[in-house]
Amino acid sequence: MVAIGVPGAGDDGGSAAGRVLTLLHRRGPLTRAAVTAELGLAASAVGTALGDLTALDLVRIGEPPRDSSGAPTGRGRPSPVVEVHPDGPVAVAVQLSVDRVTVSLVGLDRRISHVRKHVLDSSETDPATLIPALADAVSDAVLRTERRCVGVCVAMPGFIRESDGFVRSALHLGWNEVPLAQQLGSMSPIGVPVAVGRAATLAALAEFRYGAGRGAASMLALSSERVGVGGGFIDAGIPLTGGGHALEAGHIIVEPGGLQCPCGARGCLEMYADSRALLHAAGRRRHPGHEDTVTEIFDDAAAGDRAAQEAIRLTAGHLVTGLTSLVNTLAPERVVLMGFLADLYRAAKDFVRDGLMASSAVARAGQIDIVTGDLRHATLVGAAERAFAPLLRQPRTILRTDPS
Repeated sequence: MVAIGVPGAGDDGGSAAGRVLTLLHRRGPLTRAAVTAELGLAASAVGTALGDLTALDLVRIGEPPRDSSGAPTGRGRPSPVVEVHPDGPVAVAVQLSVDRVTVSLVGLDRRISHVRKHVLDSSETDPATLIPALADAVSDAVLRTERRCVGVCVAMPGFIRESDGFVRSALHLGWNEVPLAQQLGSMSPIGVPVAVGRAATLAALAEFRYGAGRGAASMLALSSERVGVGGGFIDAGIPLTGGGHALEAGHIIVEPGGLQCPCGARGCLEMYADSRALLHAAGRRRHPGHEDTVTEIFDDAAAGDRAAQEAIRLTAGHLVTGLTSLVNTLAPERVVLMGFLADLYRAAKDFVRDGLMASSAVARAGQIDIVTGDLRHATLVGAAERAFAPLLRQPRTILRTDPS
């Protein structure tokens, strides 16, 4: 097992101040003694780092923990509690999907504020229209807070070159060869770094660090937000990226020669295991913002409706087929299902679990655990993680740089 939340595997190391800040960001409030012990640094180095971080309003030092009588807990000299400053810097986290945009501010304590959602119609998804609108939304978010913004990250589905935020292809948006990070950065006046990442990978990272993946050595995450299926794989704290298009789980074949997918293949998982597939299987009409109709299917099935139950079983069966291939290839310790797939799993838990165990020797041998995601806004939290990465590596360098 790996120790989740400790700077080390999968991190760039950074300065002592960066290691301390990363630890507090990942773990939450700790005593100064615990910080020193966890990082294996000299007490003097931790003291210097905390002094710098406090001066930069990144960390707040409080009183030592006390018991119910008001006396300091533990033996020896009481150790003060340190935590990330609740009024410290923020990141702008953007989630862009096929039919909506969500913009939020996220603090180092992962508190999310200023959540603004906008449902997109087909006339608004062209890059020439949508990117300027994103720039305005990002600028508006920053103007609504007095806290310093240190970065922006857009999480979206597609084939993305994450090194420079270049969108090679976003099938459901119809985008090809779009320099999103460069264009968004040039249009926004706030003057901070802009990153772009795969939504499924960022959501998986958030669940691995802070949600249903905590304590696992490796984790496969599958997510679906109305349209499509995304996948992310984390091993020893390191996301599988593959140049920005690794683990396109929605495009593994589960029905050879089946329905035509926007990717060009036939029979892809996302054509048979997302909310559109459930609606089709249940004979329900699809319309924009069809979450209510999907919820009705789950409710009807729970009430004993045979047609709804069969639609869920059919859709869950395709999920099992996809999971079997993925588990046999990656052998994760844990599988986390998010979004629509979490709802589907809750409605057919025994069917999915038994089906996977019956069809995958890897799952049986490893006793793979299947769970649903814990985080309400996993993608936004993951996007903020990406946006905060430079600050967490070198906080003194980032905050002492004049943003103008």
